[in-house]
Amino acid sequence: MKKRIAALLLSVLLTLTFVCATGCAPKPAAPAEPAAASDATAAEATKAPEPAATEPVELTMQLWDETQLPVVQENVDKFNTANEGKIHVTIEQIPWDSYWAKLDASLETAEAPDVFWMNVYINKYVAAGLLEPLDSYIAADSFDTSIYSQGRYAAYNLNGAQYALPKGLDTVAVALNTEIFDRYGVALPNDGWTWDDMRTIASELKDKIAAAKGTEYPIVMELDGQPSWINFLYQNGGSYLSADGKTCGTAALESKEAIQQVVDLMANGQMAPYSVLSETKGTDLFVSGQAAIVFIGSWKASVLETSTLGTAGQIKLIQMPAMKVDNHSTMGGLGYVMASKSEHKDAAWELIKFITSQQSEEYEAQKGIDIPACLAAQAAYVANFKNINAQVFMDASVTGFPYPSNGNFDWTSYADDSMQAAFAGTKSVSDALDDGAKQAQAVLDELYK
Repeated sequence: MKKRIAALLLSVLLTLTFVCATGCAPKPAAPAEPAAASDATAAEATKAPEPAATEPVELTMQLWDETQLPVVQENVDKFNTANEGKIHVTIEQIPWDSYWAKLDASLETAEAPDVFWMNVYINKYVAAGLLEPLDSYIAADSFDTSIYSQGRYAAYNLNGAQYALPKGLDTVAVALNTEIFDRYGVALPNDGWTWDDMRTIASELKDKIAAAKGTEYPIVMELDGQPSWINFLYQNGGSYLSADGKTCGTAALESKEAIQQVVDLMANGQMAPYSVLSETKGTDLFVSGQAAIVFIGSWKASVLETSTLGTAGQIKLIQMPAMKVDNHSTMGGLGYVMASKSEHKDAAWELIKFITSQQSEEYEAQKGIDIPACLAAQAAYVANFKNINAQVFMDASVTGFPYPSNGNFDWTSYADDSMQAAFAGTKSVSDALDDGAKQAQAVLDELYK
């Protein structure tokens, strides 16, 4: 037994000796005192790995006005700098003619912008569930909404929910070329004038221009509704759209009377004819010295300011003339909304807050691109203009009425086209507005059935 155990132990010993001879290397002796570098290495080895750097949230913001783009971009650049590494915003400028079609298409896909401009068409997008209510964000931040013109803020409150913070507001007034009035010896009108006063002044201008073999027009206008004919409808007691959004009002007698007065001005040589206005915008005719009077929106204030007439101090701004009822004019404005499908709503809210802040709106005001909705920024707007009295545009907001819209676009083309037919003389005013209203009403009836 003892021999067997001895033999077994000898066998194990031989095996171990063979293994070490073929595969084991002697280990170096441990240093008596480890070096400092070794301590650092050991510490690094035990540290938790650094988290990977996160990419900033990418937001897309969409707008339509190329003239405002550079200034809005500057404000967005400030936001990007303040949120470097966290949020980055890219602006997409889509021309007005394709803005809404592209927006409609994108909101149904993953390509929707996170934040975008909105106007009186907001009803449509709220009804379709495409906009994110902002109430929870406002409440969570205890955000003070009293900083805004309450009329513009309330315009974006539908069914008890707030869907936008307001960017600015726009109004309509009348610009006079004082040099033309002086040259032909015609007295300038003042606030409180009427359409009768305007007709008298236009006739006097027409006669004196003709006698001097001049080529200027007494009155010009844009063919778009907001700065011109929509105002005339309401000033005469007519309407573009009923208050409930269900009835086209262009066929009403009062509406026809208003448009007939414009057609008569053209026919009598008191206003540039349709053939001219359809080729060259009224504002362009005015600033080039070819017209004495123009109906003009506040969004063209910077055009007046920087024009040759403006720098020469030859522009006077006054309120609209009164027709049968009053001289009230349309008041619109823009706001920033958030897409309900945005994947980065918290970041989008931060952008909306920043871009509608006093700081941002004041900067836009200093550049003259918009009347700020932020009350504290409005003084900067007026102060920015040195060549025109921009306070007139501000004052027009006191009696302004909201641009009439129900958020549906389809019916408007019929009503708007009927105006062009009336101005062009291809149909009588009555027939044109009746035909347009009939087609527009069919769309509205289908919409609200």
